[in-house]
Amino acid sequence: MAAGSHSRFGGSPQMLRRLTFADWAAGLAVALGLLAVFLPWYSYSSGSAHITVNGFRASLLGDIFFLAIAALGMLMLIRQGVIQDPAGLKQRERTGLLATATVMGTAVLLQLILIGTGGLSVRAGFGIAVVAVIALGVSVRAQFLSRPFFRAGSATTDRELTD
Repeated sequence: MAAGSHSRFGGSPQMLRRLTFADWAAGLAVALGLLAVFLPWYSYSSGSAHITVNGFRASLLGDIFFLAIAALGMLMLIRQGVIQDPAGLKQRERTGLLATATVMGTAVLLQLILIGTGGLSVRAGFGIAVVAVIALGVSVRAQFLSRPFFRAGSATTDRELTD
């Protein structure tokens, strides 16, 4: 490849400059979440056997966590324009991000309650899942601080209400 040319996958440095702090935090949440579902969440002993459970086998909550990570990844790809947005999700990105964070946080909290009441031993994967939820919370917070809540041209802006 010639100097100064770009691969079709890498894009240009300008694309990386478009990423905000909220995008980086959400990307970190996706990466950590994907890692977390494959690592052990908890373990227990049954008779003479020692059983270790990853995010997919943890319960329905592990599956919900994984689906929320997948949805977050899709939201990030749509936001950056990497994939098309036929459903108009980009206009409702805050709602999608907040809903994803709520689902992930609830799944991790409920799983923590199940682990605590079941006398199970917490493993590294669950800790990473908690960090992923925290990173997503940081992303949601940064997203809400970085832009005005009402969009220009919306029927609910103060300027339109006074006109």
